[in-house]
Amino acid sequence: MDENFWLIHGDKDGSIIASPINGLLYIRFINLGVAPIMIDSYSIEVLDGKEKWLRLVTINAHGGEVYRRGPTDDMKQARRSNIEQDTFDYAIANNNIEPYATVRGWVFVEAPEGDLQTAKDARFNETDILGNKAVRPIKLLTEESQSIQPKLLHVGETKDLSQARRQFYSEANP
Repeated sequence: MDENFWLIHGDKDGSIIASPINGLLYIRFINLGVAPIMIDSYSIEVLDGKEKWLRLVTINAHGGEVYRRGPTDDMKQARRSNIEQDTFDYAIANNNIEPYATVRGWVFVEAPEGDLQTAKDARFNETDILGNKAVRPIKLLTEESQSIQPKLLHVGETKDLSQARRQFYSEANP
């Protein structure tokens, strides 16, 4: 678990947990239909090197704070990154997406089974509140996009999080 970004959250006993964020995806969803829709649920899958679709665990960042490892790589000087308010979950929550309107935001994912760098393809599965389902391809960027990079640069406080228990989000939130 040597990821750069971590979700810092608590458990029911008040202990601090640091969950690795294996991937940050910036999702842009456009309603191409002629009627408004409200997204009820979604999932993201990636095609691995064995031609198998793996469902990624999406991390709900509203229950914690996102930090980036500091220069020492040991979480002693972790830096707060205030990007939770820019999440896709926040953008779609109770939101009727009008025809041809766009919603966008960050999705944080955990991929304990495999390396996201080897993903060949990705897809976005969505179910609206009426039960309609759609699967759409996700365009994977091969280079960092300069247009979205500044969103990561919201830098806040520095904190020593070296004592936080490291645990995958899916284990802490079954």
